[in-house]
Amino acid sequence: MSELFNWIVTLAYFAVFIMGLVGCFKDAKLSWITRNNAGLTIFEKRAYKLKAGASLSLAFLAILGLLQAMAGV
Repeated sequence: MSELFNWIVTLAYFAVFIMGLVGCFKDAKLSWITRNNAGLTIFEKRAYKLKAGASLSLAFLAILGLLQAMAGV
């Protein structure tokens, strides 16, 4: 029973991780597309670029953290 529970918890952890990762990439894509809107000021365009960059870097660091966890660091 305990081993089954450990597997279920591990699968739930990875499901939440994947959902967060997909959310980061989706938010980055939306921000990158929105920055090309003609009605935005230069400051809003810069803010959308920054938001896209922050989302991509968060997703990249999450993948690196997962790889480190798998390596046992």
